[in-house]
Amino acid sequence: MRPPLTEVRPAPCRALSLAAVLPALLVTLLALGACAPRIELPRYEEAAEDMAAFRQRFVAPPAEGLGVAVRASLLYSTPTKANRTDVQLFGDYDRPLRLDVRAGLGTMLALMREDQSGLLAFYPDKSRAYAHSDPVIGAQLLGLPFPFSLRDLSLVLSGRFGTLVPDEPARVRAIPGGGFAFSYDKGPVRLLVIDQYGRPERMEGLLSQHFKSQVERDGAAVSGARVWGLAFSGYPEDEGDPVGPAKTLTLTLPKGDSAVLRVRSLTPRVEPWTAKALTLTLPAGAEFISLERQAAPAQVREVITGGGDNGNTPGPAAGN
Repeated sequence: MRPPLTEVRPAPCRALSLAAVLPALLVTLLALGACAPRIELPRYEEAAEDMAAFRQRFVAPPAEGLGVAVRASLLYSTPTKANRTDVQLFGDYDRPLRLDVRAGLGTMLALMREDQSGLLAFYPDKSRAYAHSDPVIGAQLLGLPFPFSLRDLSLVLSGRFGTLVPDEPARVRAIPGGGFAFSYDKGPVRLLVIDQYGRPERMEGLLSQHFKSQVERDGAAVSGARVWGLAFSGYPEDEGDPVGPAKTLTLTLPKGDSAVLRVRSLTPRVEPWTAKALTLTLPAGAEFISLERQAAPAQVREVITGGGDNGNTPGPAAGN
């Protein structure tokens, strides 16, 4: 006789809910991200070797392409407020260069053009334009936080420091944790700190009398050293990516002002930009003010204003 058949019932199926799976999935993804391989760079224990490595990577090679297009966010803070804006810097390294500044909701705040004749800045909300033959002085009179020209900024963002850093330092000292600080007696950069991998870690320089902090623009008298500092972080090799320029620049200014520029994208341009893309045409009826021989225009109290960030991707020629 055949043994009686035993009914085999399948075990109850327990559906895995998303709520049950998601925490474990997040932990796994975080663990994978934390294990991203760091690219091991050569370390340098001698000042001359460290400087040579810096020059080999950040000075000697020409910038890739003829120009660049940069999209970034800028958080500009003063002792009383903090505002985030969207920034587009685009153009040819040999100029012209354009800088468009938008509020988080996409409102255009300022359009600027730097060329061989200087700086032109237009503020659409007031339909007012300013110009100066020296792009650095003009930008500082307008309260633009970076203490050098748009050309220098575009090159630094691309990882090229040849226009700012002098050839021979006056003094050298080792810094804790590895790396060296190189001091200079002249030039826009008076201190360059290079880490043990030959990468720029920080620069410092003297801020001219033309730039006014928010405290000064509000009418308060201040004294003391007027020094700017620019720190570099977010190197891609620290996250296992190919070697490239720093993605975060943190600027410190006198009297509590600061600016953090975070690069979202940087695209080299093999072909030069068209003249139309880099043109800044003022609308009919716009007021024009020359900044020559002015200590600080009373009409300009602050340049960087606006709200939160957004995901819009405006075209580089917007506002032309």
